[in-house]
Amino acid sequence: MHSRPEKSNLVLSEIEMKLLAKPISANEYRKYYFNVGKSWNWIDRMVMEDEELEKKINAKGTEVYVLTVEGREAGYCEFVPGENFCEIQYFGLFEDFVGRGLGKVFLNWAVEKAWTYNAKHIQLNTCSLDHPRALETYKKAGFKIVNTKTEERKISVR
Repeated sequence: MHSRPEKSNLVLSEIEMKLLAKPISANEYRKYYFNVGKSWNWIDRMVMEDEELEKKINAKGTEVYVLTVEGREAGYCEFVPGENFCEIQYFGLFEDFVGRGLGKVFLNWAVEKAWTYNAKHIQLNTCSLDHPRALETYKKAGFKIVNTKTEERKISVR
């Protein structure tokens, strides 16, 4: 995304975004990562060594926000600002909150937040290990496909 979209009028009451205080432990972070990614076979950060994960999530500039709805944790997003851009590295809702209209509100908030890092553009990656409507949702929010590639990945089997 290379230009800021118009502000959305979508607002839901009883939602808050909470910045996680650093240092964030690997176990605390994995709770959010797992609750968003369990249905989509996210495993990368579940199997990463604690020290490596903690270095990434506690890096200078990296921020992790938790979405709460009526006091219940409902999702999270992770921002990694670069020199000229901000990457929304991880973003998603917990399974119990999918399909309630929260994704659009949360994404609009995340995009607005990403622009506050003095970015010239916003980067957000998706793949087949995300919700089936993720790409469509990101495009509606103003993101454009810049690159595609095919990778072979291992997934967990339930």
